[in-house]
Amino acid sequence: MRQYYISMKDELQDEKKFYTEELGKKDWKHLKEAGEIFLIHAYSHLFVIGLRADKIAKIIGADASKFQVLFNDEYKIKYSQFYLNLAVGLELILKSILLRKGERITLSPEKTITLGTIIDKYFNKIFLNMGENTFEEIKNTLNLINLRRNNISHRSKKSYDSYAHEYRFSYITLYIYERFFHGRNQELTALLIKSIERSKVTQGSDFKPLRIKPRSLRIVDSV
Repeated sequence: MRQYYISMKDELQDEKKFYTEELGKKDWKHLKEAGEIFLIHAYSHLFVIGLRADKIAKIIGADASKFQVLFNDEYKIKYSQFYLNLAVGLELILKSILLRKGERITLSPEKTITLGTIIDKYFNKIFLNMGENTFEEIKNTLNLINLRRNNISHRSKKSYDSYAHEYRFSYITLYIYERFFHGRNQELTALLIKSIERSKVTQGSDFKPLRIKPRSLRIVDSV
């Protein structure tokens, strides 16, 4: 009996055909749900890593809240996974927002806009009616996340473990998610709040305070 094999060339062509249909407004929900999955994975992974960091800090007598692991290759690789998933998740969330606004994100049958392009060229279309300082702070935060993702993916020279940065990254991510999607995924919202509470950073001391505040944090403060 003759057996037929599928060639990699045929598989490649089939994959390209899959992308010929341009993403449109109707696809925003699928991108949002994919972004949520990446963000949940990022933060679930982060808390496991954090327990290891605290143990290492205790052994060497370091302040865990300011501890940076620069010598442990295994730790650096694991922590890099947080940034990779965080950046991908935010990219999908922002693309979902743009699609829902009717913006075009497909560049070619095989490519959509990148996180860097969103920040540079589409940021004004996402964040409207916002003070200049807050606007720049959110933009710079997203740029830093994107640069760290690229550093880890393409250079792999440095690993980061900063509770101050974790606070601001989680704070901005929660703000974006609740502003545009009302924090409907309770698992993701709970993880982001846990990260903010864990990092124990005071705005105005570690960072210039922002006028914005995620809805969940306003509710907590009012209780």
